[in-house]
Amino acid sequence: WTTAGAQIQVFMKMALQENKAKSSQNNNFNAIRVPFSLEMVKNNPSNLNINCGSNPGLCGKTALQLLDAFIDRAAERGLLIMLDNHRITPGGGISELWYNNEYPESQVISLWQWNVFAIDLKNEPHDSASWGNSNAATDWNKAAERIINSLSSFPGLFFVEGIEWGNRLENVAQFPINTGNASLNNRVIYSPHCYGPSVYDRPEFNTQDFPNNLDGIYMAKYGFIVNQTGHPVVVGEWGGRAEVGSRDMAWNQWYVEWLRSKCITNNLLIILEYTIHIYQFYWCLNPNSADTGGLLEDDWLTPIPRKINLTNRAQPNPTKFQPQNGQICITAGAFPEAHCRVGGGQVTTGAPGSTTTTVHAGATSTTTKAPTTTVHAGPTTSPPGPLTTTTVVQGENGSPVKQYTLRISNGSPSTVCSVQFKPNASIKDKWNLEEVSSGLYRTPSWMTIAPGAVSDQA
Repeated sequence: WTTAGAQIQVFMKMALQENKAKSSQNNNFNAIRVPFSLEMVKNNPSNLNINCGSNPGLCGKTALQLLDAFIDRAAERGLLIMLDNHRITPGGGISELWYNNEYPESQVISLWQWNVFAIDLKNEPHDSASWGNSNAATDWNKAAERIINSLSSFPGLFFVEGIEWGNRLENVAQFPINTGNASLNNRVIYSPHCYGPSVYDRPEFNTQDFPNNLDGIYMAKYGFIVNQTGHPVVVGEWGGRAEVGSRDMAWNQWYVEWLRSKCITNNLLIILEYTIHIYQFYWCLNPNSADTGGLLEDDWLTPIPRKINLTNRAQPNPTKFQPQNGQICITAGAFPEAHCRVGGGQVTTGAPGSTTTTVHAGATSTTTKAPTTTVHAGPTTSPPGPLTTTTVVQGENGSPVKQYTLRISNGSPSTVCSVQFKPNASIKDKWNLEEVSSGLYRTPSWMTIAPGAVSDQA
């Protein structure tokens, strides 16, 4: 999800409330797109509107110090940060181009200074912005190449939006981003913005075949990129007011299904030897965005269920991140659509810090004492034969039920945060298991297994 606005005090209002962080994790959010203005970075103001009674540790801090605190607090809660060069000045509109007379391209580049997982190079180029190879002053794609090359020491991802307010990327087919460096090219993410009628009532929203007529339009603008170029597409903004029964709600519901069907919620990226599922960013968290509203009611506390339902439907099982003993544990996400899975497989092996194992729980014997068998997490091989055995225990109504016990040994050099497994028996009482998808389960996210350690899960 994302936050809206361009003033740092808006971000801090949300970031430093414990219940907000817990709510974000409980509702399957794993990253925040944080907008900022170039003027804020350049001037780094300190006369900020901070409630010192509620936030004594923030009094006297500059805007950049507050942003650093926000990033650190998000990391403590397993939330990644993407910084978004949203505006040149905090009170002005969104600029057409990535520079102006006061902020030339060289200064725009010099103001990038953070170590986060991703940076959004320019929010919503439009009007005079072009995409091609004819005008260095307006070709946004060529500027993106120059900026990425100038920031080559940055280890994260480079998000490049389209023109026409971020929405148009059709010229990627002829003019893809090419920095001349394969490593940099591999970290380029195309990031369109897309909205329905509540933001801008376009002609295609007023046809008899709406919203089904949108497929061809969106495929031409950016839907083709994944299959044609191999580059991921991560929607940087989508959303709207989504009032019940409105055309905007019809658009939002259709768009969620479209993202799923086109595998645009399932972009696999290899970062620092980990496979990360990066999905899409919903605009926005805070309720005071004039044309979209937010995920929260006007009290800044209460989530709006119809919007949370949309985001959970778009990606119910994102990759999760959890700080643990000085390390980051990464729990693999899952694809919402089977046809989007890599290689068409139902279960895949996760990266260090997580694992996925198929567990056969059908051909087992019933005993009087709960036996265990071992599942090896990491790069080791599971033993042959049944991996899980059972015991008969008394259910709540007195009837006998089978209880499965799984012994998990971590043979990898990294801490394992959780294990995914797929039994071939029906599980009626999941207890503390999370059902990732039909028949695929994940052990609790709070379960961690150190290298060489063993854990029994009943």
